[in-house]
Amino acid sequence: MASEKEKETIQEIIKRQYEQVQTIRQRADEIEHTRKTLEGEFGSLQKALEKITSIKSNDPTAIALQKIRNQTESFQRVMEKHKYDLATIVPLNPGVFGSGTARRKQKYKFPAITNQVVQSVKPKQRPTKEEAVKELIKTLKSPDKNAKKKTITLADGRKKNIIYYGYGKDNGSGGNVMDWMWDNDIHDFFGIVKHYKKSKTRYIPKNWDDLTQILRSLNFRPEEVLEYSLQKIQTKERYLEHRLYRNIEARNASGLEDFIEIYQKHLATKKPFKTFFYSKALASWCASEDIFFKSEENCRINKDLMVKAWNKKYPAEKINDKKKK
Repeated sequence: MASEKEKETIQEIIKRQYEQVQTIRQRADEIEHTRKTLEGEFGSLQKALEKITSIKSNDPTAIALQKIRNQTESFQRVMEKHKYDLATIVPLNPGVFGSGTARRKQKYKFPAITNQVVQSVKPKQRPTKEEAVKELIKTLKSPDKNAKKKTITLADGRKKNIIYYGYGKDNGSGGNVMDWMWDNDIHDFFGIVKHYKKSKTRYIPKNWDDLTQILRSLNFRPEEVLEYSLQKIQTKERYLEHRLYRNIEARNASGLEDFIEIYQKHLATKKPFKTFFYSKALASWCASEDIFFKSEENCRINKDLMVKAWNKKYPAEKINDKKKK
């Protein structure tokens, strides 16, 4: 049980964050649609929520944020309760009852599903055309690297010199896969088929455009790719992995990266951690990710967990956190 002092601290945190963040209103139609989806896939809402909180991942950032979700309260629920308390407290008439306040006897039923669950079931939003164009322009401006050269032996014993221009240059036109093919001594796209049969190394496409170029080079037709893909997710578990689990994993990873972005901006100010804890940026993030930190120390502990996960996933962009008091 929390002490009176701890309860007062929590109430002060709630008050400050409630003042800064307008709790996102839940839409009744979205709640109902999500409830039906989860009950249809898992049999009951309880089973669905239990499964969602125990999804496994290989991504350290997704693992870290899911762990934090499981060990913290729902920001939305805390703010809804605070709003309910404010609405049910009324001043007493000093002439009749004496000074003070009283609480109305009023029941409030919270929605069974938080906004975070609703958002997790929604399909992931894809980058806009304008964002894709900006990314392409950015990569096109990267400088060329020195040409790569090697000599290969053909089937009839002849020697052939190969020169590859643009190694290491991801210009949006297949640079990633061409680099991988060069490193694995694959000299045409159909060589990938033989390579997959005899080797364990696999190519990981950077994006859909990268993958599409490979499939087109292998003479796949769109309907074939769709048919093969849908055949792979006919089992219940594989279907749920694509329908729900991967979406939640991606949102967890994205949520942690958003936290790191605002925390790095705070570090640049060289202000104490308390300033960050009571900042509007953190309150907005907590509202978005539906996570409530009940104390400054609780936030600090979970911040350390997220920074550790970030440094593990992105060692080249490691954050040197001096833990300013």
